Amino acid sequence: MKNLFEHTNAFWAKYAAYEWRVAADGKEYLLPTKDAEAAVYNIMKVADQLVLDAVNVGRLVMKKSPEKKIKDAIHRFACNYGLLGMMTALPTTPNFVEYEKVYLLKNQFIRQETMDTLAYMKLFFPFRMPDFHKRGIESIWNVSGEDRAEAALSMTFRNDPRAMAMSFMRNYGEPYEWLKEAFLDWAFTFMSTYLYYEDRDTADDNTLNLYRKSLACFEGNAPTYHLSLQEHPVIVWDFHSLMLAVKFLFSVKLTAEKNPMSLCEHCRMVFYAPRADSRFCSAECRNKASKKT
Repeated sequence: MKNLFEHTNAFWAKYAAYEWRVAADGKEYLLPTKDAEAAVYNIMKVADQLVLDAVNVGRLVMKKSPEKKIKDAIHRFACNYGLLGMMTALPTTPNFVEYEKVYLLKNQFIRQETMDTLAYMKLFFPFRMPDFHKRGIESIWNVSGEDRAEAALSMTFRNDPRAMAMSFMRNYGEPYEWLKEAFLDWAFTFMSTYLYYEDRDTADDNTLNLYRKSLACFEGNAPTYHLSLQEHPVIVWDFHSLMLAVKFLFSVKLTAEKNPMSLCEHCRMVFYAPRADSRFCSAECRNKASKKT
């Protein structure tokens, strides 16, 4: 198989603009702006840059960059790719609205293993809940036709889990601290892998075991897929959250032999190395490093 992802699709939605807003509980959330246009895009078409951008946002967190710089980077990531879809990423199933309770995967954001479905949803709708009514396993979601972007997205993703379509509504937001933690996890996983191979000839066994254990903590539920007959048969990945897409594609890029992910010796940000001995992400960084020596 020359290219595992040559004939694959996976669709997600993003808005043209997002904003930070502080909720009543003091937490800061990132949400689409009131009048921003929405667009649907194919994740697989931007997979390489998506992974690189996600890890480099995490590198800013890891380097303890100023909060404004981190927030600006997360904001820019959202404008390019959309929010992470945490609401559907954390439960054991993206179809959780069909259950009386949400069953959660082990995660660093919510300690409970189960939550009331509506209480869980309110974590992501801090300003106004959608017109969603639930009685037992039955539920009704009324989408207002006043917002054409929301209505269009709900129709576009009508065959996907209902919660996924809800995560594209304007009142859906994700907490800053949770976003920061998610990006940090990806950067930490990359650094554990990178340092293991950089240090394995000189580091002691305890250090190398620490790197191995760090990588072992990186977990992700496997995505499903279905086939679609277009110009040729296409695999359509059912990620149901951008967070799962990043995890999956990051795992693929991290284990790739061609153009592996590496760390620039000057700016200390991640890049795809065109050669095994590539030390810098750009000619600019190479020139700046040479001036220092």
